Amino acid sequence: LKEMFLPYGIIISQRVMLDEEGRARGFGFVSFDSHDSAAMAVEDLNGKLMPSGKQLYCNRAQKKSERLAELRRKFDAMKMERMSRYQGVNLYVKNLDDEIDDERLRTEFAKFGSITSAKVMTHDNGESKGFGFVC
Repeated sequence: LKEMFLPYGIIISQRVMLDEEGRARGFGFVSFDSHDSAAMAVEDLNGKLMPSGKQLYCNRAQKKSERLAELRRKFDAMKMERMSRYQGVNLYVKNLDDEIDDERLRTEFAKFGSITSAKVMTHDNGESKGFGFVC
């Protein structure tokens, strides 16, 4: 860990977190003597592909409440974007005959415009639930 972060500045402390058996848990912490050093390390190392094939996540250490608030903001933003994009374009269709499948549902609605997806909801055994969605 120290060798990876040393080029970015003076390291005050570093620690790899271990489990009860002394094995690395896959994360650790590095403290630099300056904010600029830490910012350079984050800029250069975040997203870097490690020799193990895993992608490195490198960012400022956050309290759990900060992480949860940030994740909640991101999730809400994605949810609002998704809702605005598909507002009024996803149709719920019910009372479908058992012989209506995805392709037939697509064919029936194609005359009204371009169809992104058509899905008849089914039970685990493949039997129609009698409703579906057209987008």
